[in-house]
This record gives sequence, C-alpha cells and structure tokens, in this order.
Amino acid sequence: MSSGADPYEVLGVKRGASEPEIHAAYRDAVRRTHPDAGGSSAAFEAVQDAYDTLRDPARRARLGSEPVTPVRPRASAPDADRARRNMEDLLAESRRLEDEARRLAGLPPRYSRPEPGDPEPEDSFGAVLRDAGTQLRDAADQGSRELRKLVRRWL
Repeated sequence: MSSGADPYEVLGVKRGASEPEIHAAYRDAVRRTHPDAGGSSAAFEAVQDAYDTLRDPARRARLGSEPVTPVRPRASAPDADRARRNMEDLLAESRRLEDEARRLAGLPPRYSRPEPGDPEPEDSFGAVLRDAGTQLRDAADQGSRELRKLVRRWL
C-alpha cells in the first residue's frame, strides 16, 4: 500500500479474515467512503489500496512480515460552494418538473413567468382540488350524455 495505512484497519477486519469477509468489508467501506456518497476521495483511495493489497495473496503475505504504521486518511472538508450550487440546481429542476406536471394536468405553471395578459395563477392546494373536481364533473356529465344516447338507440 502506498499510504502506509494498515489495510486491515482501513477495511475494519481482523488479520485472519477470510476472503468473503474482506470482500464484504470492502463493499461496506466503498459505500461509506465513495465521493458520490459524501465520502472523500482520499478515504476512497485508501479503501481501494487496502482491498487490492488484501485480495492478492502475495502482497497479503508480505504485509504480515512488514511492520505497518496505522494512518487513517483524513476526510476532506465539503466544498460549500459546490454543495450550494448542487442544491440550487436540484431546486431549479424540481420547480421545472412541477411546472411540467401542472402543464400536463391543465393547470397554470407555478414558477415560470406568466405571459402578459394571462390570469394570475392560484397556487393553493384548494385551487388544485377545485380544478380536479371541475374536471371530474365535466367528465361525468359527458359520460352520462353518452350513456343516454346509447340507451335511446337501444329503445
């Protein structure tokens, strides 16, 4: 291992651990330390190095004869600006998706700017329920008219 850390300690297994135990510990450590899951790249690389060392029998045997100084990789501080930009992107995408869902439901958009002359949209939950109720009543009226036509034809 290039970092000098004890691979057993990095993966959290005992020195006599079997290959399945090492593999399971590796998968758990990858889930914890992967940069996409909130871990640091240094910790993730340390886990990769530890697993590469322990899964190779020759390197694992050499490890048993060499003294290893325990060194834990330091987690890097999160980048506040990047996190803020990511959250702003998620919020913008959420708003875009909500406007698209409202458009598909026949409702005015909530977040996009209305065209000049458009009526002001109602954003309350009650307005959405009223619109849905109106649509259901209209569909029921249409269905009853169609049913009357069919009954008249049969009689």
